[in-house]
Amino acid sequence: MSEKNNSTPRHQLPKGSSPQRQELLYDANVATPTHAEQARTLAERIGTATLCTISADEGGFPYGSFVTYALDDGDPIFLISGLAEHTKNLMRDSKSSLLIAEGGDDNPLALGRVTLIGNCSKVPDEERSRMKEIFISRHESAKFYADFGDFHFFRLSVTSVRYIGGFGRMSWIEGDDWGGAEPDPLNAYSDDIIEHMNDDHEDAMIIICQKMSKAIDTSEATMTGIDRYGFEMSAMTNDGSRPIRIAFENQAIDSDEARKEIVALVKKARKMD
Repeated sequence: MSEKNNSTPRHQLPKGSSPQRQELLYDANVATPTHAEQARTLAERIGTATLCTISADEGGFPYGSFVTYALDDGDPIFLISGLAEHTKNLMRDSKSSLLIAEGGDDNPLALGRVTLIGNCSKVPDEERSRMKEIFISRHESAKFYADFGDFHFFRLSVTSVRYIGGFGRMSWIEGDDWGGAEPDPLNAYSDDIIEHMNDDHEDAMIIICQKMSKAIDTSEATMTGIDRYGFEMSAMTNDGSRPIRIAFENQAIDSDEARKEIVALVKKARKMD
């Protein structure tokens, strides 16, 4: 990968934190999705974004508008009206970017976002049928206007990507790395897995933290994320809440495989007790 990381490494706290809080309580080399994989997963999951174009009527100022999108091999596609300002702008200047951002109740600056940059152009008529199928599979309500004569499909051909996964987790991703990255296969199951683990299996996560990380004084544990390579938890220690990441022995591509990997880790941790 040719990701250009100009911030602190993925597993460190931002500069300025106290040395005590900078100490990582798990292996920094634990298997983790690349920034390209994390960004692709985020983009696949959301489906709505802010499209930024160059205004044709307002002196060339950036113009942001809310849009829905679907991904075609990593490139966002849009079904937009010819009357829309962003469509007029794109017909004049194809330079554009798409800001995709997570929502949530947490600190918004700690949430993930990705900006896709490139040229956004009208899709040729011969591709319209395929674009329609892709877009409606993501946005079913669009079938009511997909065949209107004044609606057109546009594709943003991604040349570079800016990914921010939260504080101290950011990088530029080149177009080739973006195109070659795959969204995480557990994306469709992650919310259910996290809810189940937090509701029913906190004891299992506590012993994993105590025996398989440096957080030996963990008294509470909450799963905060899961992917094909492993999962992340927030462990309550004597020094407060600390992040912990644990890798699977084998990659998991569905909820059943993830369950088997978690069970194997729990059994391993209990044998260490």
